[in-house]
Amino acid sequence: MTIAKRHRTSKRQFGQFITPSCLVARLLDATELTPETQVLEPSFGDGAFILPLLQRLVKRHRGNPAERLAASLAENVFGVELDGGLYRRCLQRIEEEFGALPANHNLVSGDFFRHEFTGDWRWGSDGLDDRVRFDLVIGNPPFGGSFDAAIEDELDNAYGERCGCKIKKETYAFFIVKCVERLKPGGRLLFICSDSLLTIPTMRGLRLFLMSEGQVRIRQLPEFSQETTYPMVILDFRRSGPAQVVVRDGAPIARETIEMTGNVSWGINGELAAAFAGPTVGQFMVGSSGMTIGKNEYFVRPIVGGSIEEPYEFEFYEEPITLEGELARARLGKLSPQAREKIRSRQERGETRRCVRAVPRASPLVVRLPHPDYKPYNKSNGRIVYAPPGHVIYWRHGGEAVLAFKKSGNWYLRGVGGQPFFEREGLTWPLIANRLKPRYLPAGYILDSGAPCGFLRAGVPRDELFFILAWTLSPLCSNILKAVINHTINIQSKDFERLPYPHWVEAGPKEQAIRRMRDMIRQARRGRQFSFESPEVVELGRAFNLSHCKKAKP
Repeated sequence: MTIAKRHRTSKRQFGQFITPSCLVARLLDATELTPETQVLEPSFGDGAFILPLLQRLVKRHRGNPAERLAASLAENVFGVELDGGLYRRCLQRIEEEFGALPANHNLVSGDFFRHEFTGDWRWGSDGLDDRVRFDLVIGNPPFGGSFDAAIEDELDNAYGERCGCKIKKETYAFFIVKCVERLKPGGRLLFICSDSLLTIPTMRGLRLFLMSEGQVRIRQLPEFSQETTYPMVILDFRRSGPAQVVVRDGAPIARETIEMTGNVSWGINGELAAAFAGPTVGQFMVGSSGMTIGKNEYFVRPIVGGSIEEPYEFEFYEEPITLEGELARARLGKLSPQAREKIRSRQERGETRRCVRAVPRASPLVVRLPHPDYKPYNKSNGRIVYAPPGHVIYWRHGGEAVLAFKKSGNWYLRGVGGQPFFEREGLTWPLIANRLKPRYLPAGYILDSGAPCGFLRAGVPRDELFFILAWTLSPLCSNILKAVINHTINIQSKDFERLPYPHWVEAGPKEQAIRRMRDMIRQARRGRQFSFESPEVVELGRAFNLSHCKKAKP
């Protein structure tokens, strides 16, 4: 969890997106409520779900209005809200509509992850003991909110793994896990949540967990509200034991088809399933990110007319190692007792850390390229096939200034992403894009985190690099990527590895695609710029037509 995320406006901090009343009504109309139904709303806000629930439930009890309200709040409706202002507003709205709030109710002001409803209900032997189990959990859990730093690691231990897989540390994911485990057998969960649930690899564990616990129906919302442009879905889950089918937008998808994708994607369909019947690109190439410097302006220079301007000189100095300094740089400002003791010992011995500072020159130094102190830097761009380097990075003595700067920074800067692949030949693409925009990466580059890369695994023939580059230029490849593997605008290195390898392309067309790709790179290195509309790129894409898949043997 980044420091910046913890200092957002309270609305974004809590991940709050208020649910429109028309959508609430639609969801509630699809439920059955009886005088015995126990309903949980784990983040009820100002009462978007609570008030309509009460409107329906009071009609199912006997007595005068005050008695019916008291029964509904004591026996049926349970809820938690973290935002104190919204909590008070919800209680006020209840009183405005129904009259004085009864002394006993189950609407709690607090953190859902710190609270358990308890009573006399005992269901099975799964360790829940007297925790209340619910017939229905409904709501709009916080999306992208922050966890309480004091219990963040505790929550990760409690909810961060199911079915042997990682559950992403995301508010709505942990809400789903806890709520599912608070359902009675046969209980139902109705949540409005981010459509990132459908395909992204980091939600693989959550998808597996849901399929192992019950029947999943999921429906995309054409729109949610003016508060957010995030695409949203309705998750309709019934806790009924392991399921062999997921129903998406009314269409059933067999679990065996879903599991062919590797990331257990709910974006797969029968038409694209054939592509996943063979190996993946990851069996031929390894994907890698690059490094985050933290201050690109210190070390990265744009190339203009074959030269750069260097505005800095770099000075090394020794900084004393102190416990106070290490705590300031540590994740969540925390260090284990063992780490603290080691740092105290180093501090007592007077140990130091090598650091670097960028000192402005009186006037920038013009450096003609190539120069031994600078390496090409693989910053993202939208070109395909090939692009000449647009930036270099100061890399004197193997990048000692950059690496010293990173090691003396905060915890999240200290790793050097992609370092084993620095200066290797491969292919690369922009991290943020609506489709794959691949280009050939010659040897010699230092890698940036904004442009992931792929590199041949040991023993794989070099021609495979050009065949896979040709494949990633095809419309079918981007369609599979965005429909099945990760439909968001991020294209991670692991997404690249999960792409199906085009096993259906026979030997002759494969050789032809490799020759065409090599020729296109030669043309691009001589100055030609290709687009997806270029005749050569269009023709190359036809080689990967999935209609040939039935002829191929996986």
